[in-house]
Amino acid sequence: MAGKLELLMGPMRSNKTAELLRRAGMRRQYAKQYVMVLKPSDDTKGGPGVVESRNPNGHAKMQALEFKSNHPWEVLRAIDEKEQEIGKRVECIAIDEGQFVEGLFLFTKHLLEANHDVLVAGLDLDFRAMPFGEMLNLSWLVNAYGGSITECMAYCACGARALYSQRLIKGQPAPYGSPIKMPGDAYEPRCAEHFVLPGKPH
Repeated sequence: MAGKLELLMGPMRSNKTAELLRRAGMRRQYAKQYVMVLKPSDDTKGGPGVVESRNPNGHAKMQALEFKSNHPWEVLRAIDEKEQEIGKRVECIAIDEGQFVEGLFLFTKHLLEANHDVLVAGLDLDFRAMPFGEMLNLSWLVNAYGGSITECMAYCACGARALYSQRLIKGQPAPYGSPIKMPGDAYEPRCAEHFVLPGKPH
């Protein structure tokens, strides 16, 4: 019996993490499930070992197991140890900032086949408006194993729906050639009309 996948995607400021934490909290409170929250090391939001939402009105934060973004498989030992400790199966694995996880597709598939429900939240597009990591690939796992895809909504300052994450450097749109991963938090959601990408080759 395989688990189900709940996939939460959208641009910056679309409450992805808040929704992940809300669903994890609901499972813990009402379904009495053990939910293990995971955080890739590239995620600097919230500090070490904590998944935290930027939304002050939502579930603020949860303790999380931090793992190397380029080696999620190290988590499997921690899952086994936790199951021995609590004397039952870890019913649900919640992964925040999934776009940073290398090998996310195969790792998530393994968890599903091991009968864990999986929640994954992350950016669908990077600041260049290109697919970010393997987030979009996970839609196949929803089709194959069941579950749901939630497109988390954000809005541009003009009021239109934002599909893009605009990176800002010193208040100005970041050029196309800047690194995909940068520390800091200078992003805002933008609609297609107001999204700007200086130096875009095509």
